[in-house]
Amino acid sequence: MTQPHDALFKLTFSEPAELAAMLRDLLPPAVLKLLDLDGLVAVPPERHSAELRARTPDLHFQAPWRPGGYAHLTVLIEHQSSPDPQMPYRALRAAMRVWDQAEGPRLPVVLTLVVTHGERPWTAPRRLSELYDAPAEAVLGLKPYLPELELWFEDLSVTPDDQLPGQGGGRLALLLLRHAHEGQTMPLLNAHLPLYERALRERGDHWAAAVLKYAIYLNQSRVTPAETEQAVALLQPPEREQVVSWMQREREEGRQEGRQEGRQEGRQEGRQEGRQEGRQEGRQEGRYEGIRELIRRFLVQRFGPLRPEHEQALAAATPDRLDRWADTLLSAPTVDALLGSPPKGEGDA
Repeated sequence: MTQPHDALFKLTFSEPAELAAMLRDLLPPAVLKLLDLDGLVAVPPERHSAELRARTPDLHFQAPWRPGGYAHLTVLIEHQSSPDPQMPYRALRAAMRVWDQAEGPRLPVVLTLVVTHGERPWTAPRRLSELYDAPAEAVLGLKPYLPELELWFEDLSVTPDDQLPGQGGGRLALLLLRHAHEGQTMPLLNAHLPLYERALRERGDHWAAAVLKYAIYLNQSRVTPAETEQAVALLQPPEREQVVSWMQREREEGRQEGRQEGRQEGRQEGRQEGRQEGRQEGRQEGRYEGIRELIRRFLVQRFGPLRPEHEQALAAATPDRLDRWADTLLSAPTVDALLGSPPKGEGDA
């Protein structure tokens, strides 16, 4: 999963309703009265100039003023996981590129909202004047004649959970981003399952599956099937099976990395060969117990309680058979089709 924070943020706030809900909580009330956020629309990339497409902000929206007769407000959204010392200059350049496309002698209002969720509060410059390379007294004396821009910030590291802006999916996404560095994203999602379920109804299974995968991927410790059971059960079968399949691939990749690390340890710690062998056997046993439990939970979730003979077949299955069942789990039409009698000559005890 590449750039998971950015992917979650863009997927969530590319929806105008989610962004409008956040803006309603952040904009000054006097401005809100004049702005029609129900008319908020995304600016398609094809309407950007060539330069703007090359340096496009994370999200680009426009909204009309209620009095009418004015150029639409432009809202540029920048998502930052860490401080960027050049952010005020980047915001000014983004505004300039919008103004370069404006028609007529007057300029549209351009707001750049920076949403940041670093482990610590933002420490980089917030004003363009902080970037001027001149004595501070000179900058102050020339202030009326110099371009100035102050960033509009939502710093999640200093915003309490109960004061996060937005509603539904937007608030849940900001909550997960705010605590992502703590490595407890899956317990956090489970603690807010009612909000997740509400957002799923509003945004659909594709969005909900992406949020669930984000919570699993960012969790510091390995996530067990039991920890994801409730959230997975809320998804409809196509997305549910896709998430289960993704979890299986993630576990396999994790095992591959573990084996690689184990080989490296073995080369570096040759004197502990016996101990290493024991650890490898333990990992192998743990791996197949995990696969066994994953298969059982998936079958119960999909087909209902298992019969005693199915439970016995699972308990007695060899590693080879477990691997084969895992490969065909998603395509099995019935429990019997998956856990039926083994082919002749397979050699199960």
